[in-house]
Amino acid sequence: MSPRIQRLRAELASDLGTFAEKVKELAGLSDLTTAARPILAEAAVALHHAYGAIESALARIARSIDDGIPEGPDWHQALLHVMSIAIDGVRPAVLSMETLKLLQRLLGFRHFFRHAYAVDFDGARLQDVRAAAVAALPLLESDFARFDRFLAEAGER
Repeated sequence: MSPRIQRLRAELASDLGTFAEKVKELAGLSDLTTAARPILAEAAVALHHAYGAIESALARIARSIDDGIPEGPDWHQALLHVMSIAIDGVRPAVLSMETLKLLQRLLGFRHFFRHAYAVDFDGARLQDVRAAAVAALPLLESDFARFDRFLAEAGER
């Protein structure tokens, strides 16, 4: 099997594992609508890191298979979109439409997190984004397993 494909498979599994660890951390937190500031901050950081792990995985796929990541100021959103479409003769869609919608919510929060310097976190919003991350985990596991099968077959050619 191609060492390049094997490395990509291992890196994607590691990124998904990081996402799963962050979701487990998030699931262990109390009700965020009534949580104290330190808990809200912990949840916000975990959500940021969880999305970052998945974005890293998608960027790896784009660089390794798609001839590069999208360019421009909205490249983060474009990356999610391109990963939800099949590219004929190149690869199947990586993300299902359901996964895409959940990840768009996480990306929106990540954007807010990176640009909110002196803002208190809204527990209800964090609760909602946490629910999206928890719901995304089994979908991502399924999406990545399907894509891993594609990579395994491609690596045998």
